[in-house]
Amino acid sequence: MSEPLPAAPPAILPGLASLLAFLAGFVDTAAFIHMGGLFVAHVTGNFVLLGAALATGGAVGEKGPEVLQLAALPIFFTAAMLTGALAARLTATRGLAVILWSAALLTAGVAGASAWLGAGPWDTASAVVLIAAMGMLNAAHRLNPAMGPPFALMTGNVAALAIRTAQLLHLAPPPEGPPSGIEAKMLRAVIGFALGCACGALAQVWLGLAAVGIPALLLAGRLVWPK
Repeated sequence: MSEPLPAAPPAILPGLASLLAFLAGFVDTAAFIHMGGLFVAHVTGNFVLLGAALATGGAVGEKGPEVLQLAALPIFFTAAMLTGALAARLTATRGLAVILWSAALLTAGVAGASAWLGAGPWDTASAVVLIAAMGMLNAAHRLNPAMGPPFALMTGNVAALAIRTAQLLHLAPPPEGPPSGIEAKMLRAVIGFALGCACGALAQVWLGLAAVGIPALLLAGRLVWPK
């Protein structure tokens, strides 16, 4: 029987969390613009759009794929669940590599198909693949706490940084125990995500959904050249 994935496996690539934050922001923004209002990484945001559309009679997100907005969370959930089942059957190092490579290849496949076919009805299938890829990456983080702070949802990181700032300004009691250095990782994740959002928006204007190939190639390159 293969070794189950431990709670905190070692040998996490340096800078991986920041790169994944960049990828999440890039892909989420590019897909949101291209699909007319669909979050593929921050999937719970789709419920906000649907609620706003109901309240305004469809004025918000009326171009967007409402069915996909509803289906995004189940797709994300299923991908994360299957990723957890897969990781449980692999060693720690191999499990993480398989998850990251699979997400990178799925995202690159969407980019290649979009570059070849352009925009069209098949964009729905592309969005489903991207949601699944983001579900896999988020599952990798939950399975590997050593990867650092969350890289797809920044609100928790921003809140933690705000509390730490209050402590540094002596507006709140200092944290207990020795410094962990997690704040620096959170800050890099927030910066990476914001940079990814900006780059994703610009690249989507020029390349359409094929733009998601850029962060996919960056992730693949990081996996090929770990040093």
